[in-house]
Amino acid sequence: MTDWTPTTLVAVDEDGDRERASNGYSRYGAYIADRPGKFHEYETPGEALSADEFAAAAWEVATPPILVGYVNVRPDLKSVSAGFTENGELLFKVSVPLWHGDLPADRRPRYPWQDWTTQYDYASRDDRYRHAYEPEIKGDRPAVLTVSTILIPATGWDLPAPQHTEGRALVEEAKQVVHEIARRVNEHAGPMVAQLLGDR
Repeated sequence: MTDWTPTTLVAVDEDGDRERASNGYSRYGAYIADRPGKFHEYETPGEALSADEFAAAAWEVATPPILVGYVNVRPDLKSVSAGFTENGELLFKVSVPLWHGDLPADRRPRYPWQDWTTQYDYASRDDRYRHAYEPEIKGDRPAVLTVSTILIPATGWDLPAPQHTEGRALVEEAKQVVHEIARRVNEHAGPMVAQLLGDR
């Protein structure tokens, strides 16, 4: 179980990845093997992706909704995903649900508008960072749900370019880049999320 902090947004679980591996090596590796087309240039199986394309593919497969349990996202966040700018530059998107109480007092929705709802997460057993769920809509009680999206450019992250397009060597390269992305997301986006949520 991860000890979440105000600035820890993602954590990689290597022990769990090995323990839950159907191939005896890496559950993440099995998911990569099931998606060979994601890890080479289009219609060119032997040609490796660029560093940014590889990072995006490795992160996508490592995170929900594709793979649950390898890269863990702090329960109170909606997602941490990879994307590209219009100019093709790699970035990471951190989606942060904001409760009505997080908004300025004069901008908070009032009754009967519903807010996010939550419940205790028995998987994480963390009462501080709870999942935000859409409320059950009843009768004349609409919901106003706010999400703040933080965009973090990966410029200057110096992510490694892959040398392989298959096998364990590819998996090791993907794991290396996933760990580096997790470190960078925590380093760059962690303080922003903490400030946004008031370090709660």
